[in-house]
Amino acid sequence: MPRPLALTTALSVVLVLALACQTTAPPAPAPQPVPVEARPAREEKPAPPPIFVRVIGSRLNVRQGPGVDTAAIAKVAKGERLAVVGQDGDWLQVRVRDDKTGWVLGKYVSTEERCAADKPSAELLSDVPLSFHEGPAIGQVVIEATVDASGSVAATKIVQDTTGVPELRDRALAELKALKFSPPVRNCKPVPFLYTYKRAF
Repeated sequence: MPRPLALTTALSVVLVLALACQTTAPPAPAPQPVPVEARPAREEKPAPPPIFVRVIGSRLNVRQGPGVDTAAIAKVAKGERLAVVGQDGDWLQVRVRDDKTGWVLGKYVSTEERCAADKPSAELLSDVPLSFHEGPAIGQVVIEATVDASGSVAATKIVQDTTGVPELRDRALAELKALKFSPPVRNCKPVPFLYTYKRAF
């Protein structure tokens, strides 16, 4: 006996709904990494170079505070160099022996020019010649140079010459003498140093 059309249609709808409920939903897409903007590290500004003064009076009291009515905590001699750490009007706060600080009247000292900060190594300011040549390598010249406080080569000494060619040795010497340097600085003063120059031919 055939089923009525309405019953067949109802059963089909129920069957479709039942199958739809059994079907598993597709998995959610995995989260994508969010790019993080690269930020440059904060650069620390170098400390300003210290200010120094020299005593111009024959003997100068270093006082506890900025005034003649405060107690003297030390005496400094003419020509002594003091680091300035503060100021109050005409009075300068200075560092004296044993890392003490005290105050001196500005008219009894002279200010030195600010000096460059100390640096432990030298810098080469000139370009070094490149070692281009045709054919097989000939050899190497090694020269030790004494560089003076102005950054110029003052003296040289041949340490090694495997070229055996005097013209090449002389060329390496001329190249070295033409170089300019920024010397190391210690206690505000540039100092001489040794530099080894290696030139391949």
